[in-house]
Amino acid sequence: MKKISYVLCTLLIIGGLGFSQTATGRIVGKVVDTDGAPLPGVTVILTGEKIGKMMVVTSEEGNFRFLGLAVGKNYVVRCELSGFKTELREGIDIWIGVTSKVDIAMEQVALQEEVTVIAPTPLVDTKSNTVARNITAETVQQLPTSRNPWTILMLAPGMLIDREDVGGNESGQQSYYSGHGVDQGDSTWRVDGANITDPSALGAAPAYLNMNAYEELQIAYGSNDITAQTGGVQLNFVTKRAGNAYTGMFHLYVEDDAWQLENIGKQSAEDLQEGYVSPGINRLYMYGADFGGPILKDHLFFYGSWSVQDINSRTIVGSEDATWLVSGYGKVNWQYGKNMGDVFISYDSKLKWGRTWLGPASQSPGTLWDQTGPGYLFRFADQHVFGNLLLQFKAIYTDGGFFLDPRGNEIIGDRAVGEDWWVYYRPVSYWDGSIIDYGTNRNQLNVLLNGSYFAEDVLGGDHEVKFGVDFVDADTTSVTYYPNERILYRYTDFGYAFDVLEFNTTLKFDVNFKRYSVFISDTASFGRLTLGLGLRFDQAQAAHNGADVSAITLDGTPVYTDYLGALSAPATSIDAKWKVLSPRLSLSYDLTGDGKNVLKFSLARYGSQMGNYTASFLWTVGVRYIAVPWVDADGDGTPDIGEFTEVPPEDALWYGGFDRTDPYATESSNRFDPDYKSPLTDELTLTYEREITSDFAASLSLFYKRRHREVRDIGIMADGSFETADNWYLAGQDPNLGQPYYERYEIPVAAYRTNCEKSYTRYLAASLVLKKRFSNKWLMDASFTYADWRQFNDESEWNYFFLQAVQPLVTQSNGGYDLTNFDYYDGGVVAPEASGSGLSDIFVNSRWMVKIAGLYQLPYEVNFSVVFQAREGYVVPYYADFDRGSGIGATNMYEGGKKFGDDRLPAFWILNLGLEKVFSVWERARIAIHVDAYNLTNNATVLKKNPLITGTVDEIQRMLNPTVFQFGIRFEF
Repeated sequence: MKKISYVLCTLLIIGGLGFSQTATGRIVGKVVDTDGAPLPGVTVILTGEKIGKMMVVTSEEGNFRFLGLAVGKNYVVRCELSGFKTELREGIDIWIGVTSKVDIAMEQVALQEEVTVIAPTPLVDTKSNTVARNITAETVQQLPTSRNPWTILMLAPGMLIDREDVGGNESGQQSYYSGHGVDQGDSTWRVDGANITDPSALGAAPAYLNMNAYEELQIAYGSNDITAQTGGVQLNFVTKRAGNAYTGMFHLYVEDDAWQLENIGKQSAEDLQEGYVSPGINRLYMYGADFGGPILKDHLFFYGSWSVQDINSRTIVGSEDATWLVSGYGKVNWQYGKNMGDVFISYDSKLKWGRTWLGPASQSPGTLWDQTGPGYLFRFADQHVFGNLLLQFKAIYTDGGFFLDPRGNEIIGDRAVGEDWWVYYRPVSYWDGSIIDYGTNRNQLNVLLNGSYFAEDVLGGDHEVKFGVDFVDADTTSVTYYPNERILYRYTDFGYAFDVLEFNTTLKFDVNFKRYSVFISDTASFGRLTLGLGLRFDQAQAAHNGADVSAITLDGTPVYTDYLGALSAPATSIDAKWKVLSPRLSLSYDLTGDGKNVLKFSLARYGSQMGNYTASFLWTVGVRYIAVPWVDADGDGTPDIGEFTEVPPEDALWYGGFDRTDPYATESSNRFDPDYKSPLTDELTLTYEREITSDFAASLSLFYKRRHREVRDIGIMADGSFETADNWYLAGQDPNLGQPYYERYEIPVAAYRTNCEKSYTRYLAASLVLKKRFSNKWLMDASFTYADWRQFNDESEWNYFFLQAVQPLVTQSNGGYDLTNFDYYDGGVVAPEASGSGLSDIFVNSRWMVKIAGLYQLPYEVNFSVVFQAREGYVVPYYADFDRGSGIGATNMYEGGKKFGDDRLPAFWILNLGLEKVFSVWERARIAIHVDAYNLTNNATVLKKNPLITGTVDEIQRMLNPTVFQFGIRFEF
């Protein structure tokens, strides 16, 4: 006993929080007699729709536990003991990571009797501090949402999405999102508790998960449990699972151009370009089926799902945006007593025609991509219970990747040949001709082993000790072809004496990163108080797998052979490692002792995901480029020998990707700080939860988050010294806004990667959530969030901390001490910019958000549902375009006296309504026919404007789709 006490004391010092990142829930409880004395030896039997029968016997303290239970409804607990009435508790639901507590009092009787009581899952979890929302399959089906992961994610409090979906018009493209003070890069995606996050687009999914095919989605956004490496949004999708009854569903949702309105006339004519049309849906079909049941009753089960999304949208310029998504999975799970496991394989294929980068209003047809991207997930899981010990093993392999084929060129040999890529900067950014050809493979293996051990009445309380190891191995291999190995920048149309010709080598990228993690935890209960203490350790390191590229040419004639010839790079390891100790502390106190008024506090530190971008810093065969003046002497619009001059890099307009002092070095001249570390997020949350009635609960959560130790680059000068502030000088004021701008005396030849010591972001927020479970014919999930997310920069760290992407590479690369626009951003809001996935220049930040989702059951099994969302408009950083002298169109200059976030788009709100009629076919089968109205008030809210003051300022480039009606049918049994 003394040894056990020592061990548990140690675990209390280095232990952790309540629930692991899992795909299951649990039922726990205590059996007592009518006087409140514990009853040991009670036989407790659990049955449910998704499991075979399970049985345990209560401990000396009267406790029982059923762990690792499949998400589902209507579990039944049966308690039997000779001389006592048999007690049944029915109607228990299991949600992801939630504990359903069922305490039972048994009465002594002379004759055997049976008592049945409905025992709904409590809305307040007294043990877990994780701030999360669980979205069930019923919610997805019954509410008027577009039924893709991002519109479902938007239902959660405080979530910010970079695009607004009306009836599924955005379902064919991933959205950028952030939540509660941490951007997408620290978010993770999991299927059945295993990590599938894209290793090269951190926070993004490698597949388009069809929400109709999943049982439940958990969205965690505060006080993340010990199995979470980061403090970002944790998304966990649970696949459907069969039980002893055959179950299935067919669904079909249809939209058509004939069933929508127009809203283009709601915007003033001077804000719209000639030829703009009302965006909308040409057609949308979502259909699919799933089916499962027993192979061997109580022991072996199967489930399969298959679905299609055919999405054909119309953009604001009248072009077609078409997407074809096919997804499906097969699953076999087994159970023998309390031991269970499963094997799972999924398929995901995307075909997209007309994908954009900037947006349809900013690109010509030749710069659009046609996308293909099949991928697979392979998963194995096994779970065993040995008395008070639960062990779980999971392994998932993600076979990801996609290809972007531009319409303006084709691959011949090792080059892209066809139309040139023209970039126009004024009066608005616009691309013409062609665009890059891109293909990538992104494969990842995640292996997890974790366990829980339960000890009762030790050191005055009950303990759940958790432990685990987590391993990730991810590769990214990609190739980027520049059309004709160049980009042409058009400036002569705007008064300049020459255009710009930028030569670009093909980019071949082949990198890897590995992460090793361990964690241990203890959640200790002392009456009304639950204490959680924990520690997690993560180590991540990147490596190069090696690659080679060909020499640059101008239509077959080698150019810049001194700098841009053929190059090979060997496989190498990278010394830089991220090592993070992540402590966690939580307290939960049941104020009234009945589980209905709970106060929760948590304190945590999180590291960040490394992913594969770290390896790119030392990648020597990346895009090597050089830009020089070009005069189209013969007027044919194509560069020729003699129309430009090969100048050394220091005399070029800009250059990058190589060391001009040793351009063929196979070892990068960039360097890592030996003490280079992961960025950190420190978090404090305080939550009060109150169960108002058994079906209605309210919570108020307060958040404080501070992200610091961001990545920073410092220039390395030609003599090997580090750049200092003395290399920068006040060069003058721009003529449009009169704001000061700065220039360098000397350009660094390389970069030194380290961390910021003084700059940070800070997030303060309050979120009120009301949740009404379905009863008395209605349900509701509502929230109001107010947040203040700001950045605080130090002058000595500014140039890298929040770089302006439009600054010329010659002045921004390799870090620095550039104070241009410093005052505009310092103290301004944090607004992550959407870039890629069909959009750019959308800055995502709203200080307030209102979200309401609800359903009311009318007579004759008719359901009326509503989804209403409102938020402050996103940031518009109005700027004047100014050449600082180091290149053309060099810098965005912002208005003095303003901060980033002062200028915004109009406030946004949208109302969706649904009407559903349910027909009961037989006991377990029903048909639901519904009609949903999206953007019912036909708002024409502006979603993107041209922010260029010196151009056509405030010109609308994107707006909300008009009202569209969707008809659907579901058959469930």
